[in-house]
Amino acid sequence: MVLQTYQLWYKILFMKRNLHIFIVLLNLIIFIPLFSCAVNPVSGEREFMLVSEEQEVAIGKEAAPSLKWEFGGPYEDRALEAYLDKIVRDLWKNSERPHLPVKFYIQNTSLPNAFALPGYVAITRGLLSEMENEAQFAAVMGHEIGHVMARHTAKRISRMQMQQLGVAIGAAALEGKKGGDTLLAIGSMGSSLLLLKYDRDQEIQSDRLGVKYMSSLGYDPHEAISAHKVLEESVDNYVKRLGKSRSEDSFISGLLSTHPRAEVRLSEIQEMIDKLPAYSLKKDGKFARTFHSETRKLNEINKIYHIYDKAEQDYREKKYEEAEKGLQEAIKLNSSQAPFHNLHGFIKLQQKKYDEADKAFGKALSISQSYQPSIYGRGLVYLYRENYDKAVVEFKKSLAEFPGHAQTHFGLGKSYYHMNQYKEAISYLANFAQAVPEHPEIHGMLGICLEKTNDTAQAVMAYKNQLLVAPDTELGQHAKARLAALEPAPVTK
Repeated sequence: MVLQTYQLWYKILFMKRNLHIFIVLLNLIIFIPLFSCAVNPVSGEREFMLVSEEQEVAIGKEAAPSLKWEFGGPYEDRALEAYLDKIVRDLWKNSERPHLPVKFYIQNTSLPNAFALPGYVAITRGLLSEMENEAQFAAVMGHEIGHVMARHTAKRISRMQMQQLGVAIGAAALEGKKGGDTLLAIGSMGSSLLLLKYDRDQEIQSDRLGVKYMSSLGYDPHEAISAHKVLEESVDNYVKRLGKSRSEDSFISGLLSTHPRAEVRLSEIQEMIDKLPAYSLKKDGKFARTFHSETRKLNEINKIYHIYDKAEQDYREKKYEEAEKGLQEAIKLNSSQAPFHNLHGFIKLQQKKYDEADKAFGKALSISQSYQPSIYGRGLVYLYRENYDKAVVEFKKSLAEFPGHAQTHFGLGKSYYHMNQYKEAISYLANFAQAVPEHPEIHGMLGICLEKTNDTAQAVMAYKNQLLVAPDTELGQHAKARLAALEPAPVTK
C-alpha cells in the first residue's frame, strides 16, 4: 500500500513536468459530466468519448518523438519514404477526417508491424520488406488509418481514464526490468499508446475502412487478403529467425491477441469486398513492378539486418563475444547502418572498454547525427568515466530526441546525484522510479536527494520503498539507518 501511494506521488510529479497533459487530465475530471458523448465520424453514431479531436491531435503530437524511437528509429531512405508518403497521403485525403495532420515514417526494426495516430503513420522495415506490391501496402496503411478515423485510440483512452484517470498516458517504460544493467538495455521497452490493444470489433471495422479506401483509389481490394497473409507469414518468419514461437514473444502474442483467427478474418474481408460499391482498377490495381523497384534497396539491406538481429539477441542474452562476431559480419556487408555501430558500442560498454565504445557511438553518429541510442550511449560512457558534466549534456540531448526514454531519465538523475545537485536529480529519478519501481537502487537514491532538499516526509517514503524492494544492498542499509534516525521507535515506559 505504501508503494502504491509512493507511485502516485511519482505520477503527480511527472505530470507537473508535462503541464499540458496535467491540465488536460484536470479538465477531464471537471468536465466529464458535460462532454461524455461525441458523434463518431465513421459511423455517425453518438458514443462515449472523453477526448476531443483537438486533444487527440495533441496526444499524437506529444507521442510522436518517443514513438519514433520505441520502434527502432527512422529508416533513412528519402526516395522510398517520399514514394510511400504519397500513397499514405492519398489514402488519408480519401478518409473521413482528411483535415487531420499526417506524416509517414518507416521504422527501422525487423519486427513486422504498422500503426497510426493523428499525425503519425508508420510501417516497419520488417513488414515492408515482405510486401509484394503497392496495393498490399495501401491495404495495411488503409487499415491503420481506419483506426485513426474511427477514433479507436481516443475511445480506448476514454475508457481507461474512467478506470484510472491519467494511467493511459503515463510512462510505464521498462516495467518488470530489474538490476543494475538497466542502463545498458538497448532500445526502449516502454509502453505507448500503440501497445493498448484494439478490440476485435475495432479490427474488423478498420479492415472494412481499409478495403474501402484502397478500392476508391483504384487498388485491387483483393490484395487486402494477400496483405493479411503476408503479415501472418512475416510474423512467423520473424519469430523463427529468433528461435522462438509466437507465444514465446510477448509483444507478438499481445499484438495478435485481439485479431480474429486468420481463416475467419480472411472470410470476413472477402465479404467486405463483395459488398463494396462499384469500383474501377487503375491499370492492374497492384503496381508490383514499381513497388519492387522502389523497395529493392530496402530488401537488400533488410537481409543484412537479419544478421544484426541475431547479434542483438546474443547481446540481450549476455553472449557478448558471439554478438560481436555476428555484428562484424553485418558491418562487413554494410558499414553505413548506425544501429550496427551502436550495438558495437554497447558491447564495448559491457566489456568496460570505454574508448572503443565512444569510438563506436561516434561512428554511428557520423552516419546519423541525431541517432538517439548512440547519444544515450555516449552519455553512459561519460557517466561510467565519472565525467558527470558531459554525461548531463549527452543525456539531455537524448531526452530531446526521445522524451519517454526511461533509461535516460535514470542516467541524467544519477549524474546529478553524483554531482550533489540533488534538487535537479529528483524529477528524473522520480520518472524512472515510476517506470521501474523494483529497481534495486532507485528508491534509496531518491530518498537521499529528497532528504538533502529537506523533504523529509517524501524521503521517509522513499527509504521505506527501498527496504521493500532491496533491503540488503548498500542503499538498503543506508535507508534502514536513515529511517531509524528520521522515525525513531517510540520509547516505552
